[in-house]
Amino acid sequence: MNTLINVLSILIFGILAFSLVATWMLARKQKVVDGDIDTKMAKPIQEHVYLKNPIFFSYGLFFVLVLFIILFVAINFR
Repeated sequence: MNTLINVLSILIFGILAFSLVATWMLARKQKVVDGDIDTKMAKPIQEHVYLKNPIFFSYGLFFVLVLFIILFVAINFR
């Protein structure tokens, strides 16, 4: 295998592992919150509502990886 492919594979698995752990930790924090669904959000989350949202982070990461794949294919199969 090519060294670049190995590096990209390790990077992708690292990102997947980080995402899994982050999602798991967020899910555990949600279980701790008791009572109403409409609780008040913390001040740092209110200030950075889009940066703290894992869905927006996942979509952004997906499109960056797609661009890397397109660039890789364009460079290698030109």
